[in-house]
Amino acid sequence: MKNIIKKIVLFVVLLAALYGVGRVIDVAYGSYQFVPRQPYLTLQTKHSVHVKWQTPQEEIGSLSYGLLPKELNTTIKEQSATKKHSLTLSDLQACTQYFYKVSSSSLDIDNQGRSFTTLCDDKETQRLWVIGDSGKAGKNQEEVYKQMLTYIDNDFNKLDMWILLGDNAYKSGTQKQYNKSMFEPYSELVKRFTPWAVIGNHDARRWAFYDIFDFPTQAQSGGVASGSEKFYSVDDGNLHLVMLDSETTDLSKDGAMAQWLKKDLQANTKPWVIVAFHTPPYTDGGHTSDSSHDSGGRMKEIRENFIPLFDQFGVDLVLSGHSHDYERSKLILNHTGTSDTFSDKNIVQNAKSSYSKPLTKKQNSGTIYLVCGSSAKVDRADLKHPALPFSHQMMGSLIIEITPTTLDSKFITINGKIADQFKITKTNTQK
Repeated sequence: MKNIIKKIVLFVVLLAALYGVGRVIDVAYGSYQFVPRQPYLTLQTKHSVHVKWQTPQEEIGSLSYGLLPKELNTTIKEQSATKKHSLTLSDLQACTQYFYKVSSSSLDIDNQGRSFTTLCDDKETQRLWVIGDSGKAGKNQEEVYKQMLTYIDNDFNKLDMWILLGDNAYKSGTQKQYNKSMFEPYSELVKRFTPWAVIGNHDARRWAFYDIFDFPTQAQSGGVASGSEKFYSVDDGNLHLVMLDSETTDLSKDGAMAQWLKKDLQANTKPWVIVAFHTPPYTDGGHTSDSSHDSGGRMKEIRENFIPLFDQFGVDLVLSGHSHDYERSKLILNHTGTSDTFSDKNIVQNAKSSYSKPLTKKQNSGTIYLVCGSSAKVDRADLKHPALPFSHQMMGSLIIEITPTTLDSKFITINGKIADQFKITKTNTQK
């Protein structure tokens, strides 16, 4: 009998070991599997941008660019042949549109319409497109994208920034899935806009995310240097955009990310502050923020350790995904507990769609929290969190329009309807 038990235990241990080895191989393969990839933009600054692409054969990458589509007078090349290409366009003028094309002998590159605009110090108007949990390729994803294009009259010059709220490639964030779920369906966007993306829990199942994207670690794009690609900020026009990693980074109040965030928000001089990360502090959608076990307790940690910082520095808008729905708060303050502790005392302004804040940065001026995780799929959910009274079980995306004194957000559904809209106005009369 003992021999039989030993054999069974040995067999189970062997199976576990084989599964572990197989799992490591599968994760590594999905993370670093080579796939051809059309050129895309990354690490955008006021004076530079990176262009990356991947070719079937090793070759020396070449890129030409200029201020006019037919006058691409400057050409840069790589030093040696490779399949994974990266070239930096530097010494550019701020807030300026450039046109470019990429040459390849082994990849048929679509150079039609390739352009980008460097980051700006000032802008009269800005328009952002925000998508969350968009990584399920298919008709729903296409239709949500189509409604944004309709809104901007299919004119990419009417769009300034593209933000992705995580779970950008289902279901495991592999290199191949990123091609299918992001680079192919959004091929016209990656030609023209840097995808400012945060990592989601599905992206974190592999290691491809931080291989695909290059993010500023030394404040090249604005803000305070973080020393990490996992959290950083971007200054463009009137916007200070803060990108956080809610999935693979220490979320404690004394952690590196929280300590950096304090410094970054303290130093900011832009009139509007938007913070983005994947896992929300409040939700009653596909996930439940009241549960201390849901999502590994990350929602609770964010609520307890980061909301006090958002309050302290008067962050205007916090964007998340994770729950596949749309949920939005009023202008609220100082709520770090579960939904049963939320009350009127946490509401700064009890309005449906029109809010006001002071022009100068002010502590405890209130923040709007928004979940937009339905850009490719939708969950069945209760949507009854008292802090999130404006909620929709619909697929869609966000259009955010900014001027020096206004921020206007619209949730555009898969059917092209504006299901929710709000506006924040900043004035000198606000105390």
